[in-house]
Amino acid sequence: MKRREALKNIGLTLGYTAIAPSALSILQSCTSEVKTWTPVFFSKNESIVIKELVNLILPKTETSPGALDVNVPEFLDLYAFKAYDDKRQKTYKAEIDSILNELPTTELGAEALKTEDYTTLLNTYLKPNKTEAAQYRKDKNLTYRALQNLRNQAVWAFTTSETIGKNVLAYDPVPAFQKGCISVNEATGGKAWSL
Repeated sequence: MKRREALKNIGLTLGYTAIAPSALSILQSCTSEVKTWTPVFFSKNESIVIKELVNLILPKTETSPGALDVNVPEFLDLYAFKAYDDKRQKTYKAEIDSILNELPTTELGAEALKTEDYTTLLNTYLKPNKTEAAQYRKDKNLTYRALQNLRNQAVWAFTTSETIGKNVLAYDPVPAFQKGCISVNEATGGKAWSL
């Protein structure tokens, strides 16, 4: 490995290490009462759209809570407000605006949108065929990039939430002993580790 690449990787690792505790505190500070949530970064329409999109990306199932159950939209709102610098906030706003522009909104705003509108948008940009995906990347399509980022952020926020870490993934904050060379099924019942 070249020295520059090694230094770059070390810098990125230190950056991720520094931001992880603040990201976790933001996630824990999200209000659990959805009706009382007042967005600090997103506008009212943006918050409605983000809520609906992350709910479709990570829906509630019989075995696990959904994105709305672990306050993913609230986390994304606070994270953008507290962790992003001005330049990144402007870029993020532009991405969210591009998503809103793709939706068939009326003068009633995002409240009048139907689930089918969101599903069509997600299918268009998150399930394209190889040719369409290549064209989106070639054209530097902002909506395509915005939805990719939103999905990645939603999954990250979801998997790092306390509820998922303790109740869905295998959780053992202080492992008692080391078991070498055993299968994941034997160690955790097939679950990934949360820590």
